[in-house]
Amino acid sequence: MNEKIIRHTSANVDVDFYDKLIVASEIFNITEDVIFKDLIQITKQYSNIGYVHGLLSEYQDHSPDSWETLYYSLNENEIEEYGKARMKYKISTSKLAFIGFCLFWELLIFMYKERLKKSIKKDFFYSYKKFKEKYLNHIEYYIIRLNILLK
Repeated sequence: MNEKIIRHTSANVDVDFYDKLIVASEIFNITEDVIFKDLIQITKQYSNIGYVHGLLSEYQDHSPDSWETLYYSLNENEIEEYGKARMKYKISTSKLAFIGFCLFWELLIFMYKERLKKSIKKDFFYSYKKFKEKYLNHIEYYIIRLNILLK
């Protein structure tokens, strides 16, 4: 049974991340907001951090020219879940999804791959690898910051 959507909201996301969401959405015939929420779930699943004390709040870099707005909807359970995640990790849901993109994009694509009848273009992964290299310092920080369990 589908849960009733009770809130429509948006997230500002990195433009490269946004572009990858759109392409993946077309390839796998899944809406970009579902992929966005799947990335948040994967990040939460593979994070090992407890409640954070003190002022560890962090936000995305403030450069609006490199952001895109992603619109998505939440049901009652997701609102509660995302609220808890924001308090636990002291970061926005868009940052959680971005961390999931940096760390777990290939895992997510592998999970979606069964939906395809054709193979994924190699340039789809190659362009992501270039992006990943660009954010290597961030990736190392995210792994330490959230004590990510890379399995």
